[in-house]
Amino acid sequence: MVFWMNHIIKALLVFENHIVAQILRSPGFHNVVRRVHRRVQDHKHGRDPHEPLRPGEATELPGSNGNSSFMKHFLEELGNQFRGTPTNPPPPPGPPRKPK
Repeated sequence: MVFWMNHIIKALLVFENHIVAQILRSPGFHNVVRRVHRRVQDHKHGRDPHEPLRPGEATELPGSNGNSSFMKHFLEELGNQFRGTPTNPPPPPGPPRKPK
């Protein structure tokens, strides 16, 4: 019984090593690690003033966080739909016209 268990464990270890090697070879994994490392370093030590702007930073509104504003708008929209009130109601009709 132990003999078969050893072979199963060895096969699982070989499979795990293969998966880890595939992940470490992929450029997407390294891009994610690079982004996480950059964010941690920026949070701990502040932004390097000599570093060039990242894509999208020059046109970004200062102090805005896209994720939180999206989530706030999304939750507000869900609440409006749940209550049955339109987000942008039509304008009220103008004053009545004078008869000629």
